[in-house]
Amino acid sequence: MENEYKKMIKSSGIVAFVQVFQMIFALIRNKGISLLVGAAGFGVWSLFQTFIEMLSSFSVFGLDQGGVREIAKSSESKELVGKTIYTFRLIILVLSVLFGILVFFFAPKISIFLFGTDRFLIGVRFLSVTVVLNGIARGGYAILNGVRALNKLAISQIIAAIFGSIGSILLVYIGGQDMLPVALSVVIFTLALFTTLYVRKLRIKVDRPSMHEFVNITKQLLYMGLGFTIAGLIATIMTLLSRSYLSDHYSLQSVGIYQASWTISNLYVSVLLNAMGIDFMPRLSKVANDDIKMNDMINQQINFAMTLGALGISLVILFAPFLLLLLYSNEFTTGINIVRWQILGVSLRILAFPFSYSIMAKAKPIQYAIIQILFWCGDYLLLMLFSSMWGFNALGVNYLVAYIGYLVLTYMACRYNQGFRFSPLVRNVMIQVFAFIMLFWINSYIFEGVVLYFVSIPIWFVQLWLANRHLKETMDINITQILFNRWKKIKR
Repeated sequence: MENEYKKMIKSSGIVAFVQVFQMIFALIRNKGISLLVGAAGFGVWSLFQTFIEMLSSFSVFGLDQGGVREIAKSSESKELVGKTIYTFRLIILVLSVLFGILVFFFAPKISIFLFGTDRFLIGVRFLSVTVVLNGIARGGYAILNGVRALNKLAISQIIAAIFGSIGSILLVYIGGQDMLPVALSVVIFTLALFTTLYVRKLRIKVDRPSMHEFVNITKQLLYMGLGFTIAGLIATIMTLLSRSYLSDHYSLQSVGIYQASWTISNLYVSVLLNAMGIDFMPRLSKVANDDIKMNDMINQQINFAMTLGALGISLVILFAPFLLLLLYSNEFTTGINIVRWQILGVSLRILAFPFSYSIMAKAKPIQYAIIQILFWCGDYLLLMLFSSMWGFNALGVNYLVAYIGYLVLTYMACRYNQGFRFSPLVRNVMIQVFAFIMLFWINSYIFEGVVLYFVSIPIWFVQLWLANRHLKETMDINITQILFNRWKKIKR
């Protein structure tokens, strides 16, 4: 199993690097836009972003998720992979165009729903093009990932991040708030362009399948994507409703602050889990019929993810005020309390991550979708409840309470599906990890400024030492050695 984890680190390293790079440029882009249009304008930007994410989740119907799996399965046969890619790209294009047309014609109602006015009608209509571009971009990403062309995937994503960020900031600088939807389209256009170019460089012979083959491939593509589709759609709808609620009851400025706080809270963990998920899902699927092996793998993944995750979460708690100021502006620092509560929810997200993947590996998309629906609806209802009871400063608590429920549901599903139980080692790791996280969390309320860092940073190095020793003993992984080797390569 030690070798398995070393393979995991190697295979997911490229993905992690790309995501960090994209995150940096996304933060630069958000920083530039927030400075140019202020918190209220950034609230408009976040509403446009959330809306396009919602449409994207629905328009491709989980094909990007199912596509990776099916393309990877068929990659050993040149004929079959060509037919799979043909079917995959055709369906994505048709669905994206269809939903783009719907957005164009329903733009007046969408504008009123999002903003309470038709002022942004033209912007919403422009997003109809963005829907199509996003479908093409997600399709290209899935193909490159499915055939394991990770180097090409990395290059296309990096180039797109650079040009997309520069282009979007320039457009907002020239045209102000009115150019926000165009700026969003530029980001997605560059991604669609470069992923398509690198898919062409694969030189895979794409063959048209027979009608029978087309139907069979389509069924397989849609089946595994069903849970992701429903979950993604509900997530974006509930996110959109929560942002609309904040806009109606507070202001667009409040929407911008809440969005910035959410971004900071999930900054590190999103990269970590996405990188791990690339490797974890295929490995888990291979042993889905063996409950003992599956449970062992889940325990090992929790051990690894929680150990690494806690190190980053502790730093986010410490540096949250600085990050809000650095990545946005002084106007956003009022969101610090939201970040503190959300980060506790994020720590539970790490623990629940292997459970949610195991549900999909067991081919239970409906079960997965139901749990996701309960989580996101619960988060929205709790946001309204806590907001009405204790005001804006109570936001973030909803995220924590919702993730407590999510963790319980995913754990119960795993108990039901394959009789999962925590190993004694994992129980000890969980106790240690949450003890450190709570210590940093309490310190962030007791101490301020230099005193906080003086007290907490030595504790973090103790945490790093314990984590490194633990991973060396259980997985033969030396974190400090890996970081040192990376630093030497960077210096060269």
